[in-house]
Amino acid sequence: MYSVHYPLAVDNANRQLLEAERRVLNVTPAGGLRIGVGYPNTYSVGMSSLAFQWAVELASSCDDVGVERFFADPAIAIGRTLETGSALGDLDVLAWSCSFELDAVNVLTTLDAAGIPRLRGQRNHRHPLLILGGAVASINPLPLAPVIDVFVLGSAELLWAPLLTLVRENPDRGRLLLELANRDGYFVPAHHLGADHRPNGKRRRIEKREAHMADPAMLPASHVITPHTEYRSRGLVEMSRGCPEKCKYCWVSYNYGRLRCYPSEAILEKVERIAQITDRVGFVATAVGDHPELAEILEECRHRDLEVALSSLRIPAMREEILRPLAESGARSVTIAPETGTDQLRRRLNKPITNAAILEAADTALRCGIDSLKMYFIIGLPGETDEDVTGIVDLLRQVQEMMVGRGRERGRVGTLHAGFNVLVPKPYTPYARQSMLTRKEARRRLQIVLDGLAGVGNLRIDRPAYRESIWQAYLSRGDCSAYAALDMAASGCSLGELLTSHRREIEASALNTVDGNPVWQFVTSAPVKKTEPKAPPEMQAKHVKG
Repeated sequence: MYSVHYPLAVDNANRQLLEAERRVLNVTPAGGLRIGVGYPNTYSVGMSSLAFQWAVELASSCDDVGVERFFADPAIAIGRTLETGSALGDLDVLAWSCSFELDAVNVLTTLDAAGIPRLRGQRNHRHPLLILGGAVASINPLPLAPVIDVFVLGSAELLWAPLLTLVRENPDRGRLLLELANRDGYFVPAHHLGADHRPNGKRRRIEKREAHMADPAMLPASHVITPHTEYRSRGLVEMSRGCPEKCKYCWVSYNYGRLRCYPSEAILEKVERIAQITDRVGFVATAVGDHPELAEILEECRHRDLEVALSSLRIPAMREEILRPLAESGARSVTIAPETGTDQLRRRLNKPITNAAILEAADTALRCGIDSLKMYFIIGLPGETDEDVTGIVDLLRQVQEMMVGRGRERGRVGTLHAGFNVLVPKPYTPYARQSMLTRKEARRRLQIVLDGLAGVGNLRIDRPAYRESIWQAYLSRGDCSAYAALDMAASGCSLGELLTSHRREIEASALNTVDGNPVWQFVTSAPVKKTEPKAPPEMQAKHVKG
């Protein structure tokens, strides 16, 4: 157990979390280069993220690197590490894995708690180097560009270790940033933003290819399990990257490339590792059910008496050879995403799956022993009509009736969970330039659903939070000036106050279609012509807030 240097109450909270963890990998905080790997949310949310756990494991595999974790969690002292209670300002590098735009504000609150200036121009070589990776870095890093020194664009497996090697080899911060600015896979605001705070060229994302997928060392899996997560002591293993579908709203579909699966042997090796510390395993990916050997993998897990869960299934993957061993392994619920209620709109968003196929998939799941279903829908898809919204009601009613019928046969009726989101247009998708619904229209369409499903039993409906949706849309398509709103949010301004004070710019960004060449469209997977960064030296020490 590590010693800590802050109040006893926090000490006890850290100790309880650490003692509840079971590990297959020992990560040491000792090293010539001290790194904090953080998640900008609570311990529970962060430790539920396989991307975060993977970033920790990759960092710990580097020579002479000491690694500790930190979170934006008041229960364990924001601004200090979990393992030793070290002040974040004493570390050499702080690196966040950030998956959601709404967590961006927590990066700033963490810096405040650590006594580290928010803005790049207010920091120097005595402060930690600030790095941010994860989906947010690639979707749109600009709102955080006044803060972060280096954004990692793409796969941590390919970019994380080289970055840390450069940090060790280049104690001069200026030379380090210049070297990174000349490499694919990194966005360095000090060099890649012009005097107008707009990107001065394209930056290339680096993703894993087939050869990388065949390497067992490239396969993410949990190395720590704890009851204090969403999955409650379940170890996670990634199954694949990319997706066979190209749904027009989905950033992953258009930016992770075509479906690429890890070898089943490598997956089962990770399962064997996890089985040393838990009998609960979860397989995660955009298209878990499309792994060609999933049935064999599930059968092997069943033989090992492991309880298995899947993150979600594409509707075409809802087959008996998948669902039956899944149910026999203890799964009682599966998740699918019809997105809308009519075949016509589904075809227009490039998801050509019929309601008949959805109903058949649901029936197959129930027949195989699955009790409950989760179904996710998007309100506000381009071209959506009231008929499409009413179609959601009809589809849910039919599935619920099917569940009741099957439930009576087995003596128990499961729960139908219907989750709704308002479309948030994402960069680098066919819907990137679309407007999102106004609050009034989103409420009207959702009310059609609520009225149509009134009185339906065994149904749970999750309603979208419109204020969070429009805030997310603004951060997804904002430029560097969006930092001003983040700054206010981190300083204690409520979301309601924020949306009021920045109403004009937020609504202009989220509720209008985008014309011309948007400022955020500068990250690409295509090769980028190499040019020597020419940002003036003073740009490294100067930045205009807002």
